[in-house]
Amino acid sequence: MIEYRDSHDVDLEALRVLRAACAFADKDHAFLAQQVTGARWLVHAYDGDRLVGFCRAISDGVSSAYVSSVMVDPAYRRRGIGRELLDRLVAGRDDIKFVLHTRKEAAAFYAAVGFAPATDMMIRDRRR
Repeated sequence: MIEYRDSHDVDLEALRVLRAACAFADKDHAFLAQQVTGARWLVHAYDGDRLVGFCRAISDGVSSAYVSSVMVDPAYRRRGIGRELLDRLVAGRDDIKFVLHTRKEAAAFYAAVGFAPATDMMIRDRRR
């Protein structure tokens, strides 16, 4: 049974392993610690002691939030974990506009959990 936790208490090595399984760039513990402490809200999913899902949002807490990470271990996908992570992340925050950036292959998933495409956004990519 999958257990969900809403807290900033995340094992950074387990998060690094999950990121690698999800094909995210490998980052050191200092980088991951800053991501965790800089997030307003975190939700993570466990199968026993194994971290199998993670999401986080950066927010002012009153009007807007950016969902900056959503990841589920590939071996655990299509079990509703991603949906549950996002449902818990937005629960009780009806006055807050949540936005996110997605790849084309994940767009249908985000639409299925209540996000809609937007054409009124601008992005400044830090890599450019």
